[in-house]
Formats: sequence, C-alpha cells, structure tokens
Amino acid sequence: MIRGIEHIGITVSDLPQAEQFFIQALGASVLYRIVPPGDPQQQVEGKGMAPLNGFPPEMNVTGLAMLRLANGCNVELFQTQPAVQDRSAHPGQPGINHFSVYVEDIHQAAEKLRTHGATLFEGPNDCFAQETGKGNQTWFAMTPFGVLIELITLPSALKYDPPAQHTRWIPQA
Repeated sequence: MIRGIEHIGITVSDLPQAEQFFIQALGASVLYRIVPPGDPQQQVEGKGMAPLNGFPPEMNVTGLAMLRLANGCNVELFQTQPAVQDRSAHPGQPGINHFSVYVEDIHQAAEKLRTHGATLFEGPNDCFAQETGKGNQTWFAMTPFGVLIELITLPSALKYDPPAQHTRWIPQA
C-alpha cells in the first residue's frame, strides 16, 4: 500500500536562502512555487490551514516551494509570517515538520493510520495550484507520538513552472 516517502516539509525563516542551500549544497532543483516569497496576493492564511494539518491559525504562509532532490524524495519549503526562528518543532516552526507517504488508496491508508492511534485532520483534501488534477489528494494525520504525516496520491499530471528541468519524484508501484 505505501510506496515510500514522497516529500518532506521544512519550515524556514528565509525561503530564498533555503532554496539556494538545497540547490547549491544538494543539487536540488525548484519545481514550482505555490506561494512565491514577496507576493502578498498569494499568501495562505493559517486559519484556513489549521483544520487541515494543525498549522497555527495566527500565522500565514508567505512562501511555499517544491524542490526535487536527485533520484529521491522531494522537499517542500515553507516560509511564514510572523517569521519563525530556525529550530525544529510543529509546522509553524522551522525544521522538518512532516513527512509524506505516497498511497494508492487514501481512504484505506487513513483508516490504517487511525486504527494504529493516529488522529486524522479534515480530509481527504483536493490538491490545488500546480498540484490540481483528478484524484490528486492529501490527508494529514498526527501520530500518537506527535509526528505529522501527510498521505498523498497524485494519479493526475502536475503542472510545473517554466524553468523546471525535472518532474516530481513519485515512488514506483
């Protein structure tokens, strides 16, 4: 049922700086920016995300980019307002805040998590922006020990920003 880790999410205080680190130090490439930094029209309010994944309602997402790491999982970078301090914690703090597993059947996977003590957030939720497509969905769950997991299924093609040279890595069936 689980194919593998599809992406990890990391909240940072400076999205352009983090992108450059991943590009230069790890050979990553930017696939797309759902929320380009410095574009207040594209910000995502925390109160809208809170019921989906526990994001602090008093914060806003001011930057959100998807990067590809060679032949491995993708990395999703978040920037928030108010800005975070660079230390690990929940999705509104810097550091790895969740990991995502690719699933074929999101309902079956969610039920398995629930059976093993996870608390599910609202879902499943249709993907948006460059990730929109028939059947493309996510669903977040909090483990009993406080780790946020995102279930994701992307059966439809994604849209990539013009300079993207790679496609998003999806674990093989």
